[in-house]
Amino acid sequence: MKRLIPVFILTILFSQAAAGKEVRIELRAGRYSYSPGVITVNKGDLLAIKLVSEDVTHGFFLDGYDISGFVHPGETREIIIKADKVGRFTFRCSVTCGEFHPYMIGYLKVRPNINLYAGVSLVFLLSLGSLLLVLIRKKNPSNRLFGFIPMDWRMELTKFKPIRALFKSRWFPLVPLIINLFIFTVILTSGIVGGFSSSGNYNFGIMIVWILWWVILMLFLVPVLGRFWCMVCPFPMFGDWLQRGRLINVGRKKSFGLAKKWPKELRNLWPLTILFFVTTFFSGFFTVRPLASFILLAIIIGFATFISVIYEKRTFCLFFCPVSGFQGLYANFAASEVRVKDPAICKKHTPKTCVVGNENGYGCPWMEQPHDMNRNTYCGMCLECFKTCPYDNMAFNIRPPGTDLLQEPKKIAGTYGRQGFDEAFKGLSMVGIMIVFFLTMQGPFGIFKDMVRATTLGGYFTFLLGHLLLTFLALPGIYSLFIFLSKIMSGDKNASFKRVFSAFSNIFIPLGLGIWAAFSVGIILPNGSYLLHVISDPFAWGWDLFGTANIPWTPFQTGIMPYIQILFLLVGLVFSLEYGYKIAGQVFSKKGEAKRGWIPIAVFLLGINIFFMWLFVG
Repeated sequence: MKRLIPVFILTILFSQAAAGKEVRIELRAGRYSYSPGVITVNKGDLLAIKLVSEDVTHGFFLDGYDISGFVHPGETREIIIKADKVGRFTFRCSVTCGEFHPYMIGYLKVRPNINLYAGVSLVFLLSLGSLLLVLIRKKNPSNRLFGFIPMDWRMELTKFKPIRALFKSRWFPLVPLIINLFIFTVILTSGIVGGFSSSGNYNFGIMIVWILWWVILMLFLVPVLGRFWCMVCPFPMFGDWLQRGRLINVGRKKSFGLAKKWPKELRNLWPLTILFFVTTFFSGFFTVRPLASFILLAIIIGFATFISVIYEKRTFCLFFCPVSGFQGLYANFAASEVRVKDPAICKKHTPKTCVVGNENGYGCPWMEQPHDMNRNTYCGMCLECFKTCPYDNMAFNIRPPGTDLLQEPKKIAGTYGRQGFDEAFKGLSMVGIMIVFFLTMQGPFGIFKDMVRATTLGGYFTFLLGHLLLTFLALPGIYSLFIFLSKIMSGDKNASFKRVFSAFSNIFIPLGLGIWAAFSVGIILPNGSYLLHVISDPFAWGWDLFGTANIPWTPFQTGIMPYIQILFLLVGLVFSLEYGYKIAGQVFSKKGEAKRGWIPIAVFLLGINIFFMWLFVG
């Protein structure tokens, strides 16, 4: 009997694979979707697609099979596919057909979907394995990551004299800032000159900002270097110049502007959460239209300069910049940090030059207290503390990823409060935004693409309402339910709902990075080859600076893309499970309460990861 069970399961999975029937489908292509958007066949079937264009010339490229074709208006073309590979495969338009062209896709599902079964099975095994380990574990090893990596392990990079000298130099990060300023000048120019009316995939600004920069940010800069982008971001550069009077040497200590303080009740992540969310309302425009991208970037640069004249230091970066919020939140997972080496030295040192500044540098523009900093959330890595510390007591360390998730945020008088609903909702909102981005940019349904592009006013308002309800009602509501269950099951009457809600929200940091990394892979691998064109012809003037302007669109390794996405999702899950139980040990006062309180959160992670596994490969 035991031998019959696996045989029965295999029979169910592969019974349809041997069918080998012929399937004929008429696939109608129109800006910017296919109809039907999803085609389902069995392994071994012979799929005959009659490709029809409803408006302009469209193409067809099938990931994993590398089968391609195109059709002109009024024509038809037959594409034959032998469905000998199982899983979900994306077919996408291979001929530039307009502004939303990179996101014109559909799905071919060849059953059985082994990738989905394997991904979901791994999510189950990891979640249940983690839960069982928690239940049988006698101690919560909060001092070790995965039971063997010491949480206090650090490797100081600034102990090497060339690196410390670089960090102390006033030319760093000024030189990278100037280089970045030049790049953004080209980006802004490309939005209004030459490439103004071009499709987004052939515009320098669109490709550099919304493809290359975003992918590098999510796959490397934030998870590895934290807020490194804030160090080299050119947006606040003019504001710093106005406040200080100089760019290189130390200028006036008193700001040229009014130096007003931002209201105390708004000194949190709420302004950034709301501003970034509102920005996503226009994602169907600025991610594909050069002029819209130009307007957005120009507004950010101009507003950053204006705020610097009214408010003190980096108020814009802290409370206005739409990019700053998720960088600060996700930077808590980063594998690097800026910290003091010996707190005892700082304790004796007065005045705190890292806060007030001296002849070598400025007091922290981010209004942090570097001598007492324990999280990356608000550290913009400007390196002024390295320049002002007379004892060389600041360090740039490599560390275990996620260390800050276990740190209680320190309250800085008059600047930031403790962790609360603001950070929790920022983490939740980034998950909701990713779901919306996926449906509109990597999903197969034209109705969502029409909504985000505002083809009709009613459809656009439906998009806005659905986005709002998903991000700020549905997701927080589901999460709140599991938080309520966690409180009830723990039996800890002293743990407040706000405390449990806010503390466990840290699980959305590794989870969020995992899903955004998976999403970013789905952007760069299919569309990365367009970058070769735009770097040779940034203004669409017919240049060929590097000999790459005429290289055709070539998707890169899209056949293995689902496996990479599954890997990122699983890595995010593993870190969420690991840190989630450690957080439970901090939230609940007793070991038994922590174990019981962790069960609903582990179930929540199981469910949400199965959903994302289905979203990406199902």
